[in-house]
Amino acid sequence: MSDASQSMVIVGETDASIFDLNLRLRRIPQRLADARRQLEAEELLLNEVLEPWTQLEREIQERETTIKIALDTIGKFEVHMKKVTTQKEYLAARKQVDEARRLNTRLQDEILERRVAQEELNPRLEERRGTHRKVLESYQVEEGAILKEQAQLEQEIAVLAKRVEEHLQIIGSNAHPYYQRLMKSGKQPAVVPIVGGSCQGCNMALPPQTYNQLLASSGKLFTCPACARIIYTQAPDTNVQAGAAAG
Repeated sequence: MSDASQSMVIVGETDASIFDLNLRLRRIPQRLADARRQLEAEELLLNEVLEPWTQLEREIQERETTIKIALDTIGKFEVHMKKVTTQKEYLAARKQVDEARRLNTRLQDEILERRVAQEELNPRLEERRGTHRKVLESYQVEEGAILKEQAQLEQEIAVLAKRVEEHLQIIGSNAHPYYQRLMKSGKQPAVVPIVGGSCQGCNMALPPQTYNQLLASSGKLFTCPACARIIYTQAPDTNVQAGAAAG
């Protein structure tokens, strides 16, 4: 077998390996999505409890801010009451203090109601947080393994692609650009063997005359007349040859 013929076999076998690796690589996004689906479901369950708890906390903080303002108001008017010189000014200041104290009392009651509501949610919230934490840790482990596999696949494909390029150069200068056109057009694998007289890319049977030309090609670039893939044969197919001779 000539160097070109050997290179054609190597390219075909390597291209088949690249095709298989690319299939695995294309499944990576779906595998990541499947792995994340359980995490997203758990996040929804967590948020069903966390969102109302957070809303209560937000309302508590708003009321605590208003209480601080009310207390500042009480302090200022109590100081002012000591300085007023008329009954009218005193009563007006007293009214402001009383209103601020009533507001403060109401806000304190509202804060207490929300704290009680939070306390009721706390057991469920802690349970959901615990489950979410476990699911997240599991997802991170699985995601890490999938991404590691993705990197390994990409590295293997790069190594094999370089091997293909090297052997395509041995076959002929026009082999590499033609191979690239096939890859870009989606015809993968781009290099396939002829088995039993049929192209393993499209399963079409080669005419006996075409098959005989392939056998005589000595590893030169030869393409399937049906699918245009690069084709090769590792050894003469005696059955097909016999058929060709009989024809």
